[in-house]
Amino acid sequence: MRLAPLVITGVFGLSFSAAHAAQPAPERVAAVIETFLRWAVEGQELPADPPKPAPTLPHRSCGGQLDPEHLPDVIYVSWQLSAEAQHAACNWKYEIAAHRATPLTAVEAADVAQRVAAGSIPTTQRAFFHSAPRPEGRLAVTAGYCWGSAKGTFAFRAEGPVLIGELTIHGY
Repeated sequence: MRLAPLVITGVFGLSFSAAHAAQPAPERVAAVIETFLRWAVEGQELPADPPKPAPTLPHRSCGGQLDPEHLPDVIYVSWQLSAEAQHAACNWKYEIAAHRATPLTAVEAADVAQRVAAGSIPTTQRAFFHSAPRPEGRLAVTAGYCWGSAKGTFAFRAEGPVLIGELTIHGY
């Protein structure tokens, strides 16, 4: 029957569309990466509503490999990649001096993947993020850097993402 391939194609198309519809806009992705990594790597305060100091990410020094006085130029980011892929691939980069996150081009991503596989990009230069949409345009985010991770929900304001509620911290 010819209907079966059409049904399969339609189901695949709907699931593909639904998965991409849930993805936040690139400017929100960039803002979350920038906010989180400024806190986790650079030691800046994490904006919160109500305002409160965020605890330090455990193992922020990456086992003594990260010198806070000599931070890496770039942190490569795996945004929404599977557990396996987040250890081998990156699709964003965060430039510390500019405090700016941008998506990697296909060529840059392939280069970074080769460098990760070769071991030339250490854990001090990699982070991962997973997100899920929440009501009212909020975004639940789990992010990790070196041997620590944090989970929280962000609301988007004119000044950028703001942590709403508690920040759950884990060390490995």
